[in-house]
Amino acid sequence: MRKYVILFLIPAICSFADYTLKDGKLVEREEIATESVQEHYSTVTKYFEKGEWKNLEKEAIILIKNFPNSPFARDATFFLGMAYFKQDDFEMANIEFTEYLTRQATPKYFEETIQYKFEIAEKFRSGARKHIMGFKTLPKWMPAGSEAIAIYDEVISALPHHELAAHSHYGKAQVQAKNEDFRAAVESYQTLIRRFPKHPLAIESYIGIGEVYLQQSQSEYCDPDFLDLAELNLRKFRTSFPGEEKIAVAQGNYMRMQDHYAGSLFETARFYERTNKWGAAKIYYAKILKNYPDSFVAKKSKDRLEIVESKLSYLETKKAKK
Repeated sequence: MRKYVILFLIPAICSFADYTLKDGKLVEREEIATESVQEHYSTVTKYFEKGEWKNLEKEAIILIKNFPNSPFARDATFFLGMAYFKQDDFEMANIEFTEYLTRQATPKYFEETIQYKFEIAEKFRSGARKHIMGFKTLPKWMPAGSEAIAIYDEVISALPHHELAAHSHYGKAQVQAKNEDFRAAVESYQTLIRRFPKHPLAIESYIGIGEVYLQQSQSEYCDPDFLDLAELNLRKFRTSFPGEEKIAVAQGNYMRMQDHYAGSLFETARFYERTNKWGAAKIYYAKILKNYPDSFVAKKSKDRLEIVESKLSYLETKKAKK
């Protein structure tokens, strides 16, 4: 590991000659201002209009470092964040956008910045990575799921009733579900439903909740509470969106849960059959038919129950003859 750290540091050491002293601080020679703040800002906007993002990045850094207290520096911070975003460096873009929002009470590009932050969260949710140890010069290898959640929360806080807030609740829930933080995912989906009850994403949230319960039922002990919660969610879905075609998706997930629970009971019943515990087998087959009559093993359970009952009747008759 030490060898890799040294290799990462070599570029910084080799470029030491590109630094000089200014006001008692080491600065890169390329970052020293050569014009007035107005002229540098004019160059920033020129590169923005042309879409020359690398040049925009360099020029914005010059302006910010040399004129940190200028109003132009605050706007340049926004443009620097955009330059990073356009170059797919979403971690650095988010840092600059946060800096832009915190440096002034009423940012000129407030909504645009929140929009960019939301898009960064979406990029992180979709798999975009952040830099190792947060250093811009190091590769982007680190997962950024937690950063996505934090940014979604920022968007929700900044614009709680905006369309972006609805999408942020949904994106947050998706990340939490992927990370198997099931309870938090359900809470995020439910918050979206409460705050945006007729939004199209409320429909997706009902489906998402059902998918979370399905995943829990398949990865944890067969707790029947999950099935009860899924049934309640399905009822609320039908009440809120009667006639919605996607109810069939939620219904399908609910049936898959039933099949999973019924299948587990069926295996238990078969075990008791193989060990000649006919009374216990009968109880489990009967439970399947009572609780999960539409499950995929219901018919097989009915057939097995008839066989078990015949066996029990035979044993009772045999016992009575003795």
